[in-house]
This record gives sequence, C-alpha cells and structure tokens, in this order.
Amino acid sequence: MDAESLGHPHLRRTSSLKRTENQLSSTPLSTAGNSPNSRPRSSWLNQLVVMVGTIACCTLSAFAQSDTQLLIRAQHIYSGDGKRGEPGEILVSDGKIARIGPSLGLELPEDQIIDVHSVMPGIVNAYSSAGLSGGDAEVSREVTPEFNTLSAVDFYDRRFAEALDQGVTTLQILPGTESVFAGMACIVKTAGESLTRTLQPASSLVIAMSSDPTSRNRSRSRPDSIYVRQPTNRMGVVWIVRSTLHRLTHGEPVAELDPTAHPLLIDMLAGKLPVASVSRTEFDIRAALDLGDEFGFKPIIYGGDEVYRIIDEFKERDAFLVYTSLAAATSSLRGPEGTELRWNVPGKLVETETDFCLAGDALLDQARFAVRFGLEPQRALEAITMGPAKMLGQAEHIGSLSEGKHADLVALSGDPLKPTSAVSWTMVNGKIYGND
Repeated sequence: MDAESLGHPHLRRTSSLKRTENQLSSTPLSTAGNSPNSRPRSSWLNQLVVMVGTIACCTLSAFAQSDTQLLIRAQHIYSGDGKRGEPGEILVSDGKIARIGPSLGLELPEDQIIDVHSVMPGIVNAYSSAGLSGGDAEVSREVTPEFNTLSAVDFYDRRFAEALDQGVTTLQILPGTESVFAGMACIVKTAGESLTRTLQPASSLVIAMSSDPTSRNRSRSRPDSIYVRQPTNRMGVVWIVRSTLHRLTHGEPVAELDPTAHPLLIDMLAGKLPVASVSRTEFDIRAALDLGDEFGFKPIIYGGDEVYRIIDEFKERDAFLVYTSLAAATSSLRGPEGTELRWNVPGKLVETETDFCLAGDALLDQARFAVRFGLEPQRALEAITMGPAKMLGQAEHIGSLSEGKHADLVALSGDPLKPTSAVSWTMVNGKIYGND
C-alpha cells in the first residue's frame, strides 16, 4: 500500500497502519494452522481464542446475506429526501438499491423476502472516534496535519458493532484534538470486509479551535517535558494557527513542520481540503470563522455548543454546523468545556435556515429529542442521514433511499422518531446485521 492509496500523496504512514496491514493479511481463522510452514496450535488457549472470535463474528453477522437479491417490504418507507413513509418495496441487488416503489410486482423465493414495519436510510455520524487505538493523535507537536487517522483505526473495535446496533452505517472518524492541527479525518462503513469499508481515506483536515490542545501544556516550569510549551490558553491556540498560516502564505519557512505537512496546509489554503474546526464556545466559533475569512478557507464547525449566542451571525457567514451538543444535553446543561447548552438549538437553526446536521452518540435519540423541542420530524431525520451525507460529499452514495445508492438501510419496529421504536436490523452494502 503506497501513500496515495491512503487518500492524499502527503499523508504520513503511522506505525499502527503496519499493525492493521498485518491483521488484514493474516491467515483466516478457519484455515490457520493448515499451512505446512505454520506453527502447530497445541495450546488450548489458542484454540479458545479462535473459538471465541468465531462465535463473535457469527453473532455480529448472524443475518448477513450473500449478494443475492433481497426484497424489503415495509409498511412505511422514510426515504430521507423529504418523502414521508408509505407502504412500499425495495429491491436490493449486489449491495445497492436496484428498485424502489409502492409495488414492484416481483416474485422472489420466500427466503429472499423480508417484511418490516419501517425502513429508513442508514444513519450517518459525521463525528466519531470509533476504532482509534494506539493513540488518537500525534501529541509530540502542535502542528501535525499529516497524522493519518485511517492508519490508526482498528476495524475490529467493538464500537463499530455498537454503532451498527444503533442503525449507524457510516462514520467520519476524527483524530484526537490535543494538537492544534490534529490531522486528517476519514470516512468508513461500520461493517463489511475491512479492506472495502473505507469511503474516503482523507475527508477533512481537523483543527482544534478550543481549549483541548492546552489540556496538558504548561509554562514557567523546568523544560523537562514536551508539554512545557504553547499553547496554554485560547489566545495561544489562535496564535499557533495564525502564525503557521501566515508564514506559509508569505513563503517563510516553518521549521517545526514535518516535510509531509507543508503540502497539506497549502492544499487547505487553496481550498482543496475541507477544514473541520472543533469549536464549542462562542469565542472559539467566532475565532475559527475569523481565521477562515483572513486566510481564505471556510471551516465547518464541529461541536457548536454555544452557536445559539451568535446564530444570526453564523447564518450570515454561510457556515455549516456539525452539532454534537444534544448528546450531552440529554443528561446535563453543561458541555465538555463548561459551555452552556440549550435543548432547542436545532429548531432555531431551521428557523434561521442555517445548514447543520446532528452528530455524536445515540443519533436516533438525538433526533427524537430535537423533535420534542421544536424540530420538524422530517428535518430531524434529514439531520442524521442526508444532511451529513451532503456535508461529507457522499450524497451520491449514501444518505437516502434512491435507486443506485448503497443499500444502507435501517429497519425499525415502528416510527423512527417514536421512543418506543427499536432497531430490528441494520443493512450495510446489502448485508443485514441483526440485533436479535
């Protein structure tokens, strides 16, 4: 695998990528030990590990189907593109939606027909840390745009299975935010063969315009640690972003940059790389937008806890918001930086015609919560399906139930926005993974 297969010619391969490659190229469990050159598996512990792994895989994909045709007959189909669910049928073939309509008039064997109450598009979570192992950021420096998040993803992490159980079929995985320039995010599916689950290996450059990069740093002490450095406050975070970009735009050398980081930042300034700014407070949101205006890039704001304080300004600046605060608001009125949360923000965003989507854990619950506090039901479903798909540039493949798109579906026992409805199963690329 060369660097360009990782999504950008300047992304840096990390040590965890080698681990992942070794995992993916290892001998399958069912044939391990059959090679004449392999070591004998005499240990009962090895046999137990193989047995447990096999059982786990079978449990996760107990309802996984082959690439034959499937006919989904639903009492209600929520297409995700503004159409309210009515009785209909969906034909799935070769991992894609082949046909969809009120009645397709098809005759298939009984084992290829599935009846469900409701079907909606697979949920898209634009802000996740699922699968990150061995460190989610390069913490030795504050400017590390070359950090390749995909190379640190463990596709066997249980968080993928948990997301799948909640109806999530696509995730954008962001690096940790302990560095100001944190690295490159990636977009993956929650299930399937590891080598084919990546939709986009380098989807956006993540910057942490928040207090996160200051959490370990300190000053006025002996220089006996890498954390005796800037930034130690929000002003320092802004200074690192501005000074780095200023030197680049004026052709000045930035000695502390990794050689592979320079081209990534140049692409960012040229508008070739989307910029994801993790910003929660009113100050940080405004600072990110101001820096974008100053250097000619348009950041997408992730977090946005206090966007309600500047909602008119946010709309005027034509910014997009990936709103993550409802996940915290259901249990507290304080965000991770002590931000003051509000329950009715999604409804206010719609009133001002501000582009946004919901992100984070328990997205179905977030959508239900938003409806309870003023968001229209159809907009709530769009905020966890088509909205994030458009923002990620993946609307051609995911986000709605349309012919030719990936067969990513969620079957439910009732109306998706009713708290009594449960996810029956989730389909990813035409394969069903059940919760039963």
